[in-house]
Amino acid sequence: MVAQRTTYGARFRVKGTAQYVEPVAMDLDGGYGRDEAPAYDVANGQGRRSRTWRVGFYGPKTAIIYALDELRRKSRDQVRRNPYAGSAVNKLTSNIVGTGITPRSMAARPTGNLSKAEAKRVKKEDAAYRAAVQSLWLEWTDVADSVGAHDFYGLQNLAARGMVEGGETFTRLRTRLPSDGLPVPLQLQVMEGEHCPHLNTDPTNRIRQGVQYDAIGKRTGFWLYREHPGDGIITGDSFVPVLVPAADICHLFRAARPGQERGEPWLTRALRILYDLDGYLDAELMRKKNAARLVGFIKKTLQDESGEPGSGPFGADAPDDDGVGTVEFEPATLQVLADGEDIVFSNPPDVGPNFEIFVREAKRQVASALDLLYELLSGDYSQLNDRTLRAALNDFRRSVEGWQHHLMVFQFCRPVWNRWIDLALLSGALQPPPGMTRAQAAMVKWIPQAWPYIHPVQDVQGKAMEVQAGFSSRSQKVAEGGYDAEVIDAENKADNDRADDLSLSYTSDGRRATKLADPADPVEEPPPNPPKPKPGGDQQ
Repeated sequence: MVAQRTTYGARFRVKGTAQYVEPVAMDLDGGYGRDEAPAYDVANGQGRRSRTWRVGFYGPKTAIIYALDELRRKSRDQVRRNPYAGSAVNKLTSNIVGTGITPRSMAARPTGNLSKAEAKRVKKEDAAYRAAVQSLWLEWTDVADSVGAHDFYGLQNLAARGMVEGGETFTRLRTRLPSDGLPVPLQLQVMEGEHCPHLNTDPTNRIRQGVQYDAIGKRTGFWLYREHPGDGIITGDSFVPVLVPAADICHLFRAARPGQERGEPWLTRALRILYDLDGYLDAELMRKKNAARLVGFIKKTLQDESGEPGSGPFGADAPDDDGVGTVEFEPATLQVLADGEDIVFSNPPDVGPNFEIFVREAKRQVASALDLLYELLSGDYSQLNDRTLRAALNDFRRSVEGWQHHLMVFQFCRPVWNRWIDLALLSGALQPPPGMTRAQAAMVKWIPQAWPYIHPVQDVQGKAMEVQAGFSSRSQKVAEGGYDAEVIDAENKADNDRADDLSLSYTSDGRRATKLADPADPVEEPPPNPPKPKPGGDQQ
């Protein structure tokens, strides 16, 4: 179109024609005319069903700042009281951490420009250093807790559980004195998110939600209470937050939006459903319990009119002026009435066929809100077969692997390992080979606990075929199983040496091409034994 300005404004000529059209002003309500539909049904509240849909404009910090305390309290309350909430937190924690995410030292120096003999010597020294690192780490894990109640992997479990239940955890790296007698002078203190007051905001001093920032927006510290504010331990400075350098804190949380500084409980989207479902199930239980207490009423003449308490039938009180006695309602109770009345049995309505469907759907909503499988939450596998279970587990495990890498490894394990390596080198507990840099000495790979086999035979055969085809390495497959390839090789060598010393041969010995027996192979029958000669008889 070609614009042409007139006295009243602008009009447009359709290109290639002499036809002019008047411009149509855009409607501020979202359309180009009041008779036209908006671009989106839910936008601007014009739709019939969207008129009552009112939303607020909340940033990643504002959305959580005034609701975090309430969300934490309700989440912890449901975990304590509601079995499904407690089970969800347990299942998520056990899948994220399991028995622990273990480190495997990858320290090595480059050998590309060295001679073959020199490269062999360097690799041998590096292998000895990695073995020393693993041995020292194993010794330190038992004393990693500043309280002394857990080992390092137990602290991993506590930190992950606190993140799921309360939204976040803070782990303080506490450097100890050499006189404390630790293998490496470092211990950890895991704290819940309440230790950091999120309402502590001072834009003048660059403090937002209890986090201190520098001029370029980098975290430099956390303001933390010395004691948990919910424990009621009041000392002189218990509720005066102190600034702890960010380098000494592992802040474990899941951010849902860019710019989010504090974590929200993972149960947030399921809290209303969990609360209502728990109340509904409790009401149904009480209804059934009360219905079972009263069976019916029966006509019976009272035998004892002494008026003493408990002198009536079934231990009831004496009859009143109308000749009616009372009985405490217990399961299978029949109430005694006056003469002339008939027996009437109680017939309360049942829950109906939709009870199980409703409860199952409610639990599915809870599982969806937590990114958890319904079957893991409820323990109900009745609607799954082998293939659908495998597909569901693969999808869930992909989410768990993301949480392990992005949250547990990067936010918790990585800072602990870096501080541990630094203190081990400074204290002399580790002596790296000559020429190995600090970065090379700290190289590490974190290995989560392996997933259990769904079909052991097929899974193992598939891994073996991947290694044989060159799609993966044996070290990688061993690492996926939660083990260290160097440790496995050392154990295999020890087993083979012991077998050689004892003149034993096993099919597990990879040095021998021994074909395992296939159950499908036909079994050869041994030849029949010749008849034994009779004693004293002639031998042909």
